[in-house]
Amino acid sequence: MFLHKLAQSKSGVFIFVLSSFIIGAVTAPVLKISRDDSSQLIFILILLIVAVAVVWPKKEWRLLSFGALFFFFSFFRFAITEPPFAPSSLIFYHDRWVAVEGIISYEPLFDGKQKIILNVQKLKVITSGDQPRAVNGKMIMYLDRYPEYHYGDFLKLNCNLTKPLDSEDGEQKFSYPAYLARQGVWSVCLNARIKEVASGRGNWAYGKILVLKNILVEGVNKILPEPQSSFLGGLLYGARQSIPADLKNAFSRTGTAHIIAVSGYNITIIAAAILAILQGLSVPRQRAFWVSVVLIAVFVLLTGASASVVRAGLMGIIVLWARHLGRLSQVGRVLVFTAFLMLLFNPRLIFFDAGFQLSFASTLGILYLSPILENYSRRWPKILGFKESLLTTLSAILATAPLIAYSFGSFSLVAPIVNLLILPAIPYTMALGFGAMILGLLYFPLGQVWGSVVWLPLTYIIKVVEYFSGWGWAAIAVPQMSWWMMFLAYAILIWIGWRYRRASNDKYEK
Repeated sequence: MFLHKLAQSKSGVFIFVLSSFIIGAVTAPVLKISRDDSSQLIFILILLIVAVAVVWPKKEWRLLSFGALFFFFSFFRFAITEPPFAPSSLIFYHDRWVAVEGIISYEPLFDGKQKIILNVQKLKVITSGDQPRAVNGKMIMYLDRYPEYHYGDFLKLNCNLTKPLDSEDGEQKFSYPAYLARQGVWSVCLNARIKEVASGRGNWAYGKILVLKNILVEGVNKILPEPQSSFLGGLLYGARQSIPADLKNAFSRTGTAHIIAVSGYNITIIAAAILAILQGLSVPRQRAFWVSVVLIAVFVLLTGASASVVRAGLMGIIVLWARHLGRLSQVGRVLVFTAFLMLLFNPRLIFFDAGFQLSFASTLGILYLSPILENYSRRWPKILGFKESLLTTLSAILATAPLIAYSFGSFSLVAPIVNLLILPAIPYTMALGFGAMILGLLYFPLGQVWGSVVWLPLTYIIKVVEYFSGWGWAAIAVPQMSWWMMFLAYAILIWIGWRYRRASNDKYEK
């Protein structure tokens, strides 16, 4: 009966087929699908294509066949993201001293040391008499803080090439090799000795974006003291490395780390808050929507427009569109299609990327849980969008709590109240901070004056976070949460959402 009803609906078929691919992306790493399985998967896919042709007139069987086809295609897509063990692949040369030539393909991260991902172009085994040969692959290396290297630098170096090793703790939930594999990195460079450096070999446009970002970073550091300058850097362009460790811990304990982490969780909450505040200020709905979209686009560019940031920005725009459109069913289909496209490009994201998981969990929470909370808070006063900001934050917290508890082993009890106190100030703080950066570039003394203005809300947010993080019970550890408990928690949330929508539909029909 269910399949028959689903097969009669084009939107139902669309959701079922794409969801089958998404479920396959979740299942593939659990079953440890590898490139060695690709030939068997191709055979299965051919059989399923034949099955679709055979049962074509029968809608229910056709639906199941298409679902199975996309499910196993997801397996195949996952398998071929693993590089082949061949002389043209970097992994072929593990456990050897090699001479490498390549280009820095991502902006280096600075946190005590430099974390650099090198897109390798040529390689030579040092102990052999062979000439350098073309290879494909990315490797990661950790270098001293100085001298600094930059995106697009061409490096020649010698190092010990090896595969990434996991922790010896069998109980761990974090897998270092899987974490790197989601970025297409399957090799680690140890004891690197840089021989030669040349600059300007990366993408020209992306390089200019990073240059602009670095200019803005330097400007903020000049017009504001610490920790306000590093905190504003986290707000505007995701620069968390310079934020003091005790302040980072305070944000974590109060459940507000999302405001200094460039992720869909961050942007969806902030985007929805901006939209609510603009509407609370009587800005027309259409104009508020487009202003919020433009602000997200500017934010993405300022943070360097990396793949993860673009993905986060897309999640924020989907939330804004949902609020603007008011049609959850249509937005839900767009969200499923977005997840499908992202996983088609990189099927390892859903299982190994916490940012991807939090992005979708928070987006789903805002879309489907906030209407429930709004229904129970109809009598609350609406003041400059504060109510909407609180409900948005609570929805995101509820939707991500099981995942955070499972992945990180902690849960903040003070998150709702702290987010309520600081979140309404975030859009204003970001706007003032952005203005201070621009004025500092145009005329430094004026930037300093404006910097003293933005110092006030920055200090307010920091003091609130530090105060509540000092409470002994601000955050609780939940180290024993297993995957089945997480799924049970999400099953309860889904059931609550389903019951609410069913009750709303029944009430509407009456």
